[in-house]
Amino acid sequence: MNEDLSQALAEQLRAATNDVDVFLALEALSCTAPAVACEAIAAFIRSAPARHLPLAHKALLVLADRAPAMLVEATLDEHAAVADAARQALLSRPSNGALPLYLRMAKSKSVDEAGAGLMFLGRISSPEVRAPLFKALGHRSASVRAYAADSIRRHADDRWIAELLEAIGKMRREETDKKKDFGDVIVTLCSTVVDKSTKANLDLLIQGLGDADARVRKTCISALGRLGDQAAVVPLIDTFEHPRRGMPLELRMELVKVLGQLGDARAIAPLLRAGVALAAPALGPLNAQEAVPELMAALEQARTPRDAGELAEVLAQLDGPGEQQWPRAGLHSASLQVRRAAALQLVHTAPEEAAQHLRGMLAQLPSGDAVSVAKALAALGHVEGFEGFAQALADDPLHWNASAVACACEGLRGPQVQALLLGLLPGIRNEYVHTVCKALIAQGAQALPALISEAQAASNDVQHRYVLALSEFRDPQGARLLAPLLVRSNPLRDGAMLSLATTPSPEASAALSAALQQAETPADAQLILETLASAATREAIPDLLRGLQANAATDEILDALGRLADPAAVPALVEQLASPDARRRHGAATALAQIADPAAGQPLYELLLQETHLEVAQAALTAWLALGTTGDDDGGSAHNGLGVPGTRAFLLASVARLGEKKL
Repeated sequence: MNEDLSQALAEQLRAATNDVDVFLALEALSCTAPAVACEAIAAFIRSAPARHLPLAHKALLVLADRAPAMLVEATLDEHAAVADAARQALLSRPSNGALPLYLRMAKSKSVDEAGAGLMFLGRISSPEVRAPLFKALGHRSASVRAYAADSIRRHADDRWIAELLEAIGKMRREETDKKKDFGDVIVTLCSTVVDKSTKANLDLLIQGLGDADARVRKTCISALGRLGDQAAVVPLIDTFEHPRRGMPLELRMELVKVLGQLGDARAIAPLLRAGVALAAPALGPLNAQEAVPELMAALEQARTPRDAGELAEVLAQLDGPGEQQWPRAGLHSASLQVRRAAALQLVHTAPEEAAQHLRGMLAQLPSGDAVSVAKALAALGHVEGFEGFAQALADDPLHWNASAVACACEGLRGPQVQALLLGLLPGIRNEYVHTVCKALIAQGAQALPALISEAQAASNDVQHRYVLALSEFRDPQGARLLAPLLVRSNPLRDGAMLSLATTPSPEASAALSAALQQAETPADAQLILETLASAATREAIPDLLRGLQANAATDEILDALGRLADPAAVPALVEQLASPDARRRHGAATALAQIADPAAGQPLYELLLQETHLEVAQAALTAWLALGTTGDDDGGSAHNGLGVPGTRAFLLASVARLGEKKL
């Protein structure tokens, strides 16, 4: 029976002329006996018109899943179109069965072909890919080597680590001896070692701390840090203090970071002997309270804001008890920079005491450094914070300080903050407009009334900034304020529309529904309906269905009804299947596929029996099969058509039955 069915479908494919019949025959044939299907589809490709070739390619995708070995053989077909179609199917559905094709590609003299073959070797699970991938690391082309390294990364596990370390060392030696550049590939291999190592590799990684190549040593150090095994602490300390080979600064810094990650107090003394300038990143994670005096001294001498910030961050992790510990010890320093860092840290544990110190130093600080102090004071509710912001803006009203103030306001709330941000928006440099918008958005819907008011009064040359700010709001509570702006005469319309369309919520649906009832022109109603379709929740379905009946925003509404997947929309969508407009039929069928309600089975079947538009038939078939009830119980009696080859009912029945069985 299966062989007979396959042959009957092959015959029907040869006889089909209508695009939809060709599509259905190919769809069914791809699920029959693979040998018959492959031969029939190949014969079809040899003589098919160009418009039917994409349909044949789609059928071959199914065969690529079911019988990849047959398609590998077809890639050697004498007819170029058949070979190319088989190849494209196997590339679209990577599988172990296609391994011979990928190996053939990897050996190609073409750089692009070889790179593609190696890429696909990385997408399958066959253990046979290991040797060719490592061999390809020596390819003449840098791009091919990169593909090989990336595929190795996909496959590698802890059993590959020794081979990876060997490959890294070999490539580093070739870089020196043959003046080659393997930099990017080595980076990929090193990160693979770090990410894929397990405790089973612990001894190998510790052994690698003494490797002749510095890059191998660094990779082993990083991998040991990620593993977090305390057995590595002593070997790492020994490497840090008594390197058996040269110790570049990069390696010493990596060792410091890893010793901090491991969190073992045995590392504190060796790190302090190396000096806090080098050891600082590890001292915080190690809770090295004894390092506070030296860190404070280094903070006093810091030459750049970055250095000061990094040292202050380390000290912030060493919040200890008593007056001799950070941050209280820092409050008595002669350095204003140290006192500032200490007071900002004290805010978390003793806010009022910290505020007293911050108020005292605010006037002494340069305006740029004062912004963080002003932010802390404003957050504590002290008016001096906003005075500090004002001073910073007076010194630099449009550039760095203005941007810093905007960033600081992102964490603050209230009318005073909103007024400050709205004052910045018109004049700040273009590159910082988004910073102000982001801070305004953080205020939530409470900022919208003032923003809309300022926007409506703004001059034409800066109004786009307000539109940008409106467009990025995502607070559903602001929907009732934004929806009335959706009229074509309102200059804020685009910003409001973008905001609402990307904030699906019951609040947005309700606000847009209310605005729809107040629309004065068909154009405004169309715009509101389009936005409603994008933002719709199930509460909006009645309005969407009325819009569909009124032929407004049809594409957007059909898309929304499918996304909402509510069976209440099925009757209206079924009505659209009878529309003379192919786009409507397509949209309705696509939506019905997402809803998958059995009530649509009979209408979809009847549509498929007579549909002549290919894209509609494809969407309708997807929807019909999605119902999962395409047997006799769906009202279509599709399987009864099996006895009548040559009819479309026969094709539909074959698609349904074979699709379920995947013969």
